[in-house]
Amino acid sequence: MTLLTSSKSLFQELLSEITAVYDEKEAKTIVYLLLNHFLKLSKSDILLDEKVNQCADFYEIIKRLKSHEPIQYIIGETEFYGRKFKVTPDTLIPRPETEELVQLSVISYQSSGERSLRNNEKHDAKPKILDIGTGSGCIAVSLACELPDAQVYAYDISEQALRIAKENAERNGGNVIFEKVNILESSTVYHSPFTVIVSNPPYVMNSEKSEMEKNILDYEPYLALFVDDDNPLIFYKKIAEFSAKNLTKKGLCIVEINQAFGLETAELFWNEGFSYVEVVKDMFGKDRFVKAIL
Repeated sequence: MTLLTSSKSLFQELLSEITAVYDEKEAKTIVYLLLNHFLKLSKSDILLDEKVNQCADFYEIIKRLKSHEPIQYIIGETEFYGRKFKVTPDTLIPRPETEELVQLSVISYQSSGERSLRNNEKHDAKPKILDIGTGSGCIAVSLACELPDAQVYAYDISEQALRIAKENAERNGGNVIFEKVNILESSTVYHSPFTVIVSNPPYVMNSEKSEMEKNILDYEPYLALFVDDDNPLIFYKKIAEFSAKNLTKKGLCIVEINQAFGLETAELFWNEGFSYVEVVKDMFGKDRFVKAIL
């Protein structure tokens, strides 16, 4: 690819290279991210046609983009809840809906109704929050940064994901204790009781693969996404059971869910004796979370 000194021309050249694969809006977002990451150019710099002193070689990057590799994996990071997180093919790329999960958790924790549950704990003990299936650590680290009075724990089965999550905690200054735990097989109680348990477990059914984009199917970790059609709520059943045993009195559990199983997921928590269960919609009006109070 020809080296250019005009940022606007470079933007247009890169855009033309990938518009056959991505729609115009997504293509523009990708090119802005590329130029910001590799050349430190902002949108304003490009609009003002600032000159580029040194141009990176984008040939291999364009090839990867044309193969539908996610831009987040190419640049090695993404933004989540106002912070930068490292991501690799060992971790899911966080979605905007999961930012809503963090926001819902923070608001619920801080609200007057939830504040009383923290008063039930020992005076000298920090409230404890647990993130089950932490992946990149985006939920756990965000909660640790937003709620510094709490001690945050995070479980994952993947050593590779835990390594990335630890890096993200250090990068963002989040105090999180990470542990390798398979929640489906775990019978041991770790650090309980917890004040809050959150989770964004695998919930996409194998039969839904045909509806998914190639950049997800070909690159993001299978085990963090999919569940068998004959047991789509396997993680939620275990999380409900675990939470019922390991939450404080009036403790809170919030999970991100498959929109097709809102009522069914809620019923799992009712069956475990939770006193309050609510299906919460996301910004698009879809059933996306279940909030349950013990």
